Amino acid sequence: MRRLMAIFLVLLLPLPVAAQGPNDGRPLAERWCMACHVIEREPPTAVPDRGPSFPVIAARPSTTPESLRRYLSTGHTHMPDFALSRYESDALIAYILSLR
Repeated sequence: MRRLMAIFLVLLLPLPVAAQGPNDGRPLAERWCMACHVIEREPPTAVPDRGPSFPVIAARPSTTPESLRRYLSTGHTHMPDFALSRYESDALIAYILSLR
């Protein structure tokens, strides 16, 4: 019984940050970012003028995981006020950087 309980508790632990990857970030980008940003390498159709696309953001020489984390953690006048967990932030950053 104790062994079963220990296994159950381990399964409840959050996944390590290293486990986040682009596939974890894509659904977050679809939910939080797609209304204002193109989130794919090649959009399926022409899109109206919006914020910079994720591929453009990823290609900037100044874009690093740290710069994205800083940007996502501060309020911006043109972005909605949303609070991402560390896991969500890391997954979204991994997705954006995968578009390089």
